[in-house]
Formats: sequence, C-alpha cells, structure tokens
Amino acid sequence: MVSIMGMLAVCVLVCAVMVQIKAAAVPDADVKKSEATNDLVKRSRPCSYGWTQIHDRCFRYIPVLQTWSRAERDCRSKGATLASVHDIQEYHEIQRLILTATHSYQETWIGGSDAQEEGFWLWSDGSAFLYTNWCPGEPNNHLGRNQDCLKMNFLSAKCWDDVQCSFRYPYVCAKKM
Repeated sequence: MVSIMGMLAVCVLVCAVMVQIKAAAVPDADVKKSEATNDLVKRSRPCSYGWTQIHDRCFRYIPVLQTWSRAERDCRSKGATLASVHDIQEYHEIQRLILTATHSYQETWIGGSDAQEEGFWLWSDGSAFLYTNWCPGEPNNHLGRNQDCLKMNFLSAKCWDDVQCSFRYPYVCAKKM
C-alpha cells in the first residue's frame, strides 16, 4: 500500500509541476502574439502619429512661424530635417499636406539654402538639389538682399522664392521611414 500511495503522490506532484509549466508558458505566448501585432501595426503605418507618408519618407507640416534656422533645428529635434523636394509629384503631395492642414497654400519653409555659397543651392538633408520649381526670375536676391533660404507656395503660381532666412514662416519637416 505504501508504494501505491507513494506512486500517487509522485503522480500528483508531476501533474502539479506540468500545470505550472503550462501556466507559465501562456504569458509568453501572449507576449509573442502582442509583439507580432505590434510588428503588423508598424508595417501598416510606417510613419508615427502626426506624420504623413509621401513615397519613402514621412512629412509633417508645422504651423508655427519660425526663422529658417530655428525651423531646421526643430525638425532635427524630431529626427528630421526641413523637407527636400525631388520631383513635381512630391512637390504637389507636400502642397496637399499643407492644404489639408491650413485650407490654403501657405508660404512655407522647405530645406533649400545657398547660405554656404551664393548661387549653389543645397538641401539640408544632404540630398542632391536636382529638381527645382523656381518662380520666374528667382532666385534673385531681391534688392541686393541676402536671400539664402527657400520658401514654397509663392505668388499665384505657388512656386519657389529665395528669401531672407530671418523671415518667419511655417515649415515642413521630413524624415526617412
């Protein structure tokens, strides 16, 4: 009888251990399922809240009036730079972003500047400055002023204008996904 009681005790002990092992495994399964769900959300929404995907980058319109350098600094604090523009389609999508936010085509800073060398325009993100959408006669350093920074949505043509970097405009930041 003692041996039967001993075997029953061992069986109960083994069953209790198995139940605890199985119970401990359930939270791990939930964590893995949660991680998979988070990965799916990241894949379905590559830009964080408040940012809009345009091609392979995330863009954000900031309605605060800032100088060009303060706007660039704020973009960098967000892991971005002032937006560079590489083709007409991208330009129109950035305009649509501004229009959605403001219900108008606000004059807005983007990341072009020739402050380092007059007439040699660069994007603040370091990308090639190949596409342009200058208004007729621009860039022109109007009235001999140093106009080293680029704003978009100028005049009725909604084209680019070089202006003094100390002027204050809202701005568009962009970052890679």
